[in-house]
Amino acid sequence: MAIFLAVLLMRYIGMSSCHAYQFHQMQNYAITHNLTPFISMQNHYSLIYREEEREMFPTLKLFGVGSIPWSPLGRGLLTRPVGADAETTRGKSDGLLSRYENDVVPAVRTSVEELAKKKGVSMAQISMAWVLAKPHVSAPIVGTTSLVNLEDILGSLNVTLTEEEIKFLEEKYRPLPISGHV
Repeated sequence: MAIFLAVLLMRYIGMSSCHAYQFHQMQNYAITHNLTPFISMQNHYSLIYREEEREMFPTLKLFGVGSIPWSPLGRGLLTRPVGADAETTRGKSDGLLSRYENDVVPAVRTSVEELAKKKGVSMAQISMAWVLAKPHVSAPIVGTTSLVNLEDILGSLNVTLTEEEIKFLEEKYRPLPISGHV
């Protein structure tokens, strides 16, 4: 990697999906040995998976590193009401959705649906607006299967959540086992 940086094939480097202690070790190593430090962390983060708040986000803040969360819409679960998954292609084919089978997910999704109806916007817009409202998030990684869905997600840029609405969305979350790290 140092060779690529030296010949300017890469300007910056980031890390993805690790434990906070691992990131801390790697960043300290880079700094101590005058290597290029990481400038970003791609991490698993959404309304239905917030474990990065405990250790990773404080670590990133310590080093001044940005967070670029993947799966900010929880593999699409935060874009549709509870019970609507079987109707979607992802619901029929995504074997990783089972990672989200717990008591937290339906409760949080119901809160997202309720607030979306109240504000007259989509569940995707509420979920993404929540991610964007977090000060430790630099930019989310968005994946979509259609232009219509992308335009809907981009609509979240026009959605502002109040402190009360953020609390409402977060109140049903409970700590979960770490997921997404190899």
